[in-house]
Parts: sequence; C-alpha cells; structure tokens
Amino acid sequence: MTVISSGVRAARTPAATANWLASPLFFWAVLALYLALHLAFRLWETPNLGKNDVQEALAAYGWAWGYHPRNPPLHTWLLMASYSVFGPSTLAHAALKYVLLGAMYAFAYLSGRRVLGTNALAATAAISLTLLTPFAWTVHTALTHTLLLATIIMATLWAAIRLTTHGRWLDYAAFGIAIGLGFLAKYSFPLFLAPLLAAMLCQRAFRPVILNARMLVALSAALLVFLPHGLWMAGARFDFVTFLANKQHSETVHPYIVDVGLGLGNLLLGAVSFLAPLLLLGAIFLRGAPRAAWASLSPWARTLCLLPVFGLGLFVFDVVAFRATQFEERYFLCALLLAPLALFAAFDWQSVRQANVKLAAFATSVLVAALIVLAGLSGRALIGNASCGRCLNEMAISQLVENIRGDSGFRSGTVIADHYNVAGNLALAFPHDRVIAANYLVTLPLNDAAGQCLLVWNARNAGDALPLSLATYLSDRDVELPVGGHPTYVDAPLLRSENRMDRFAYWLLPTADGNCDPIAPRPSALLSP
Repeated sequence: MTVISSGVRAARTPAATANWLASPLFFWAVLALYLALHLAFRLWETPNLGKNDVQEALAAYGWAWGYHPRNPPLHTWLLMASYSVFGPSTLAHAALKYVLLGAMYAFAYLSGRRVLGTNALAATAAISLTLLTPFAWTVHTALTHTLLLATIIMATLWAAIRLTTHGRWLDYAAFGIAIGLGFLAKYSFPLFLAPLLAAMLCQRAFRPVILNARMLVALSAALLVFLPHGLWMAGARFDFVTFLANKQHSETVHPYIVDVGLGLGNLLLGAVSFLAPLLLLGAIFLRGAPRAAWASLSPWARTLCLLPVFGLGLFVFDVVAFRATQFEERYFLCALLLAPLALFAAFDWQSVRQANVKLAAFATSVLVAALIVLAGLSGRALIGNASCGRCLNEMAISQLVENIRGDSGFRSGTVIADHYNVAGNLALAFPHDRVIAANYLVTLPLNDAAGQCLLVWNARNAGDALPLSLATYLSDRDVELPVGGHPTYVDAPLLRSENRMDRFAYWLLPTADGNCDPIAPRPSALLSP
C-alpha cells in the first residue's frame, strides 16, 4: 500500500471492480434519481408540513441572528432563501430538504474518493448512508436541523481532507468556515468536531497540520461566522444544562449504579439501532472480507475508524459523569454518521476474493433497500389514515383556511394556534400575517396593532374547550375572552379518508389588537370623568 503525505490512500481495489460502480456517472445519476423520486413523493404525499418543518415555518418571517434558543438559525436562513425562490410553500420546505440531503451524499462521495482511493468504494460507501436509520426513513418524515448538521459534518470532513492534502491559507479558512457553520447548524456539532480533531491528532502525519499557526486563521473564520448568533444567545439566557438534563435523565430516581447500567444499556441499544440496516446488510454481503492491518491503513482511514470510538466515548463519559440514561436516535449522528466510510476503509480490499462481486452485491442490496423504503412510505400515505393517531399529514388544513378566509371576519393581524403543528401550516396560508404557536414562541417582530387577533386550535385532539396553551398565552397578556362569545367549529374529513373526521375551532377576539394585546382604551375614554 502506498500512503501519500496528505494521508489519502492510494487505490487498493482490484482493477476488475464492476464498471457501473467505478463510473462517477453511476453515483451522480443514482443520487439525482433518488432525490427526484423522493421530492415528487413528498409533494404527492400531503400538502401539509410535517414534524420539525412546522417549527421552522413559524420562524421564517424575517432575518435575525436567532429565533429560538433551542436551535441555531442557519436552517431558518436557508428556508427563507428557499421561500424567496418558491414562495412560502410545502415545495420550498421539500426542496431545501432534498438539496441538503443531496449535498450530504455529494460531500460523502467526494471525501470517499480521496480516502478510499477508488470511485467504486466511494460510491458504495456514500450510498450506504441510506442504511443509517435516520436516513433510511426518518429523514423523509422529519428532520431539519439534524439533516443540516449531517450535511455540515460531511462538508467539514471534506474541508479537513483538503486541509491535510494542501495546507494552504485558503484551506484553513474553508475549514474554519465549515466549523462556524456547524455551530450555526446545531449546537451538538462539538460532539463531532472534538472526536475529529482528537482522531486527527492521533496521526503523526496530521499533527503538524493541526498544531500549526495557520490554524488561527481557521479559528478566526469560525468565530466570525458564529459570533453574531453567539451574542444573541448570550442575551437569550436559555438554560441548556437543565434542558439537556431533562432530555437525557430518566424521570425515575435510581441509585448511581442502576443509572449507569441503564445508560450504558440504552447507549448500546441506540448505537445498534442507528446502525442496524448497515450492520445487517454488511454481515450478509461483506461476510469474510478481511480487515486491513492497522499499520497498513492510511492516516485518514485510521482517523475514520477512530471517530466512532471517540464519539461514543463522549456518551460513555456522559453516562458515567452525569448519569445520562436516555439517548434519542438523532444523538448518535455526530458519532456514527461516518460509520459507512469507516467500514469500507477498514477492509483490505486487495485481499478480498471477488471484491468486485461483493461490492456490486452490497451496492445492489442498498438500492433495493431504498426502493423498499419508498414503497413503505407510499403505503403509509395510502392506508395510514385508517390507523393514524394524531394524523398530522392528513389534517384538513385547507378546509380550515377556507373557512377562516370566508367566514371568520379575520382580515389581517395575528393568528395564535394552540400547537405548532397547526400554526406552522397556517403560516404558509397567511404569509403576510404573524402566526404564533402558543407552545413554541419564537422571536418575531410585532404587527400593526390596528390588526386583529384570531385564536385557532385542533379540536379533534384538544377538544372543544380552549386549550391550556392558548389560555396561558392570553392570561400572560391580560387578554380576556369576550363575554357571551363562542368559537366557530370546522368539521371536515381527513385528506385521504371520508370516514374519519377532523375538527378545528377558531375565535376572532374583539378584545385584543393586532399584536394580541388588550385593546387600549380610546383617548376620549381616558379623559372622561
């Protein structure tokens, strides 16, 4: 094996690798078809916004350094750019999703070509990302900031590889910009960055690159990118410690040893669940492929293999030091996203018998799995309304909007919904008004107080009574419901079912102004005795 100074592996696979895998055209054509099919499916599936997208729709009203302390603003900025092209619409959300997903696969492929040495290995490793559980299914039904984080992680890897290959001032700046964007994508980005730098520092060839005065350029670029939002966050005063503790700790108090046992068990279960399709197909189609000797791996191959170890090590520390017991699937992204690249980097492909056949069989299984997922998503869309619970994709939002526009008397101002699942979809229908979710408040400019205030809620889920979230919102602003008034109810069938009914309620408040604050007394009333 030949290792060049940059730590990028020279080609090691047999020349007989399947032509269709070795051609760059194969990867780009498959990627384009994959994205086009899923984009078309998403637009056919439902006009409603799905999970996570509804929250973003509530924030994308204007440019700001921050919107909600739980999430940084980069995805919202990109969504606003998509709105400028497609208008506030489901298409704008879907187009952004699949552009980001395509960029993630593209950066994985470009990085794989440099690290793995051949187009065939790079293409197979890149499309294997569809075998990671979040990208097999969840990405098509949810994920916004997590998808953006995955894209930035792959871009950061690509920038790091260029840094170790060339080491120019521009490469350091690009690496720093990628880091800054990572912090603007999701606050968990350090869970990838720290293991990446640690794994690189374990390679003698990379230490002069990392421990270099030019790294100040990268740090400066990262700081400049993140600083405005960082200053905004300092003023937001969000308690991340309590938030993370509530997310990761069990509600039941256990002895320390029990918490550690639960935490390590859930950590193992979560990691296996995250990798399950990849591990299954790898065990079937790559069985018997010999692992490469550690000393024979290139520095970048060793870095990729160390990354999941260091990444999961941070979670083990979290369990032992802070008694974390709960780990959501998306938490493993920073540690395990590069697992497909690491898997293919770890094999000694020169010693693999019929390597081209194994690669072709594995790649074919990945493509078949992707088609099965698409069929499963289609089946859920066609028959899921018979058994769905909240039925968010099936909500009769269009009928609600039609009634509000025709019968509510609402002309402009502020719409307040009980939940972001309703509010986010209404934000697309009323792009020139302010739409607020009472359970998810974001930083938005005030409207003209001369407007109106409209309450809306999902009465199918929340019941006919005013939901607690709306009652609390109004109480905090001293807005009183009109005496003798009542809401209007809208009953309509779910989108794909004539037998299951949806029910909404709306109520125009004459006691509140366009900012949903109490209507101020008229000046003449203030002067009267």
